[in-house]
Amino acid sequence: MGASGTELPGFGASLALSLVSLGLVCLVAFLVLRWLGRRSFARSDECIRVLGRCFLEPRRSVYLIAAGGRCFLVGVGEGPMSLLAEIDEASLPAARSGSPGTGSIFADVLAKVLRKGPR
Repeated sequence: MGASGTELPGFGASLALSLVSLGLVCLVAFLVLRWLGRRSFARSDECIRVLGRCFLEPRRSVYLIAAGGRCFLVGVGEGPMSLLAEIDEASLPAARSGSPGTGSIFADVLAKVLRKGPR
C-alpha cells in the first residue's frame, strides 16, 4: 500500500492538543461568565432590595425584602417561599450603619413583627 502524505499524530500529541483546546474553551467560558456577571441581566437592585436576613437553621432563613414601595417578611426553607408579614416601609428604622442587610434593621423589624403576631 502506498504511503499517504499526511500522518496521524501520535497519542501524546493528540492528548496535548486536546488539553490545550480544553484549556482555551474553559478560559473563554470563564471570561464570558465573568463579563455577564458584571452586567445585571437577571438582577435589578432598583426594583427589589434585600434589607436584611436572618439564618435560622442551615436550610431555613427569614428575609426582609423591599419591592415596589412595600416591605415583606419572607420565610425561606426547603419548600417554597412563604410570606410571613407585610410591613409598612415608613415604619422601618433608618439604617444605622449605612449599609442594608447588616442585621440591625432586621432585628428591629423582626422584634416588631413578633410582638404583633398571634399568641
